Amino acid sequence: MINMTTVLIFAGGSSSRMGQDKSTMYGGVNRIRQECIKANITRIITLCGSEVRRSNFEGEVWPDPEECNSLKDLILWSISQIDDDVLLMPCDAFNLTVKGIAELSKQQNCLPLDEQGNRQPLLAKISDASMLETDAVSLNELFAKFPTYSNQDLASQFNNFNQNSDLKNLRSQ
Repeated sequence: MINMTTVLIFAGGSSSRMGQDKSTMYGGVNRIRQECIKANITRIITLCGSEVRRSNFEGEVWPDPEECNSLKDLILWSISQIDDDVLLMPCDAFNLTVKGIAELSKQQNCLPLDEQGNRQPLLAKISDASMLETDAVSLNELFAKFPTYSNQDLASQFNNFNQNSDLKNLRSQ
């Protein structure tokens, strides 16, 4: 039996280093949702942070539970609520398109490499949650057992953007 893939979009951060809410930049969560729909993803959940942010997003939106004190806690809690495979997606995946989403959704347990050769844990595809290192103190440690997915043609889609200076790497639209 082939599992369906549920996408979890992380949109709860304050984006302090960027200076504005990344969940709305360059089409933000709405653009990512549309790309997921084009990639035939049928369940897309936006993790919005606090309850007051819930109304900022369309579709299925979950506020972070009070017991989650870190992104690692939120990932572990979220995947425990879902029976499908899970594809993580940060709201600052500004380069990600239907092609990258479709390719990642076909994979089993992997972390894609970005253009700089960095493993991107917030774009992990999780097919077997038992491979997660639940005692980890960092996201990289959480996914230590996951193989790297390398695709030179798509590597720019897996870049992340944390500061305004990172935007120079944004693909032209």
